[in-house]
Amino acid sequence: MPVIAKAEFIISEPVGHLMRAKIKGYHYLGSKDSIYDAFVTYNTTDPLVSDWVLNHLRVELEERGEKFRPICLEERDWTPGVPTIDNLSQSIGWSRKTVFVLTEAYVRSGTFKMAFYLAHQRLLDDDTDVMVLLLLEPVRTLSRFVRLRRRLCEHSVLEWPRNPSAEHWFWQRLRNAIRVDNQAMHNKLYSSHFTTK
Repeated sequence: MPVIAKAEFIISEPVGHLMRAKIKGYHYLGSKDSIYDAFVTYNTTDPLVSDWVLNHLRVELEERGEKFRPICLEERDWTPGVPTIDNLSQSIGWSRKTVFVLTEAYVRSGTFKMAFYLAHQRLLDDDTDVMVLLLLEPVRTLSRFVRLRRRLCEHSVLEWPRNPSAEHWFWQRLRNAIRVDNQAMHNKLYSSHFTTK
């Protein structure tokens, strides 16, 4: 199991605490062994999004098709009473990929910002790109980042299809995005300038 460095404070204001966490040396220390296929981070305060994740996404990834490891979900797998940043860091560190289920409301939340920061830390610290963006709706707040992400690693950006007949293809693309290393799919320009692999 990976070891996660402990922070000595409780999260109340995400951005300020993220900076303190970085200064105090709070970062992922783990190995390449994963407990989960993916950590799925989403807006747990939106009942429609929670229902979709728990009753559709979870079922597709854990109960249908090829079964590998389970996914990690905040509502099911997090330890109650543990600070959010500890749960986020462990979930991201123990998972092969981090799937961000994006809605406009979620990208403005502190939990999203913390998860986004910690997922980027894995790229900086371990040279491991773990991000998969799943857009449930158009997200204007991150439109520039999503466009850049598509150019660098197109297979890691997925949109929920408007046509129900395309859902089977969507689920297969999501499984592939989780199981294939992002580095293998990076645009050659990105690989030659931004990674050491």
